[in-house]
Amino acid sequence: MTNATEYIKLQDSLPMAMPLVLSFLNSSRVVHLVILDKEGCIRFVNQTLSKFLKVDGAEVTGKNFINFFTGPDGETLSKRLSMSDISPDEELLLNIVDIDQFPHSLRFRLASLGDGFLVLGEPPLDDNQALQEELIQLNNQLSVLSRENVRKGRELARALADLKKTQAMLVHNEKMASLGQMTAGIAHEINNPIAFVLGNEQVLKRDFDDLLTFINTLGDALPEIASLSPCIHSEIIGKAGEVGLEYLTEAVPRKIEANIEGLERVKQIVLDLRNFSRLDEADRKPCNLAKGIASTLRFLSPLLQEHGVSVETDFARLPELLCSPGSLNQAINNILTNAIQASRPGQTVRVSTRLDGDWYCVEVVDKGVGIPAEHLAKVFDPFFTTKPVGSGTGLGLSIAHQIVTAQDGRIEIDSFPGGGTTVRILLPHKQQNGAVDASNDLEKEATHD
Repeated sequence: MTNATEYIKLQDSLPMAMPLVLSFLNSSRVVHLVILDKEGCIRFVNQTLSKFLKVDGAEVTGKNFINFFTGPDGETLSKRLSMSDISPDEELLLNIVDIDQFPHSLRFRLASLGDGFLVLGEPPLDDNQALQEELIQLNNQLSVLSRENVRKGRELARALADLKKTQAMLVHNEKMASLGQMTAGIAHEINNPIAFVLGNEQVLKRDFDDLLTFINTLGDALPEIASLSPCIHSEIIGKAGEVGLEYLTEAVPRKIEANIEGLERVKQIVLDLRNFSRLDEADRKPCNLAKGIASTLRFLSPLLQEHGVSVETDFARLPELLCSPGSLNQAINNILTNAIQASRPGQTVRVSTRLDGDWYCVEVVDKGVGIPAEHLAKVFDPFFTTKPVGSGTGLGLSIAHQIVTAQDGRIEIDSFPGGGTTVRILLPHKQQNGAVDASNDLEKEATHD
């Protein structure tokens, strides 16, 4: 906008040079000229701007120039005209609207004329020139950011290295410690009150059954009472109706049964939680691992419902396994969680136990997305995950591998993309003297939804 800038810088001499300037600018095919009064109304427009707006100069004289702009740009120009420090070096890119309501972009510069304003506009730079200027600016910014990123990258690498060292150790310990504290608290604070209330409910049920027997006996005697004392008979009938005896004899036993069922469920949840964590049994001992797996599946019920996945179990009748139950349940939980999350709605995850030679085998099979061959060698690496950001820490299989390895076992994985994944936990079968075959009451468990 070189020509327009030079003219604006001559604003001090405009009163004397105005006829010459207006004559030149009126014939210019590039510069769009408009002179406004203090209120922003048009006093003069040159031919270039008149043709641009598709209006006659005389028709727009006296009209507010702000009305020829789009709403936001009109407000921008109005605010700028109202300011006292108008600089001819300041450039505004605004959209002006012609008579057909079609917007056009122009670069405007403003100057004060004492009793009004001089406004000059020119078309924007051509695309190539604008692009070059923008690329230069971006390149300068990129150079600054690159230097800053190098410095911050070094700091981040050091911080990330420290974080990985501490996080791998803390995540599992914190999780298991919290679970242990919660389990101990639940066992201590809930078990005794639940047993007390459950016992009272059972006694209450027995006593109410005795009371109901008495009421039935009294009901059988009502005809004889009516013949001996109609007044007493009438009073008994009236009181029975008043207290809703018929409803009570049906509702009270039902509610007591519901209370007992609810208390039994709470008691079972506490037992499941203890079976799952077993943190009070860190040393290896014989245990029925199938019961631990069943408890783990009950805790995973919300995740199964969320993904629309079912679980099929096949627990063979096996001797008790010498293991550390709590940590092993945690490893199985991590593997089951991965299988459920990898499955699509309507699919089934299969969990089975069997003896494979001298190895106790826990097998988890899903029909999900599978694992690419190039990722199989990395699945046990800490923080390696193929899940979206925020959906996984990459520690599940790493922790499971550490737990199983610490118990002299190993984990095998067979998988290929689109064909699902099979994970096998293999543990040495070391039966202590006196250990007996674990009665597998869980063989008949059906699908977990």
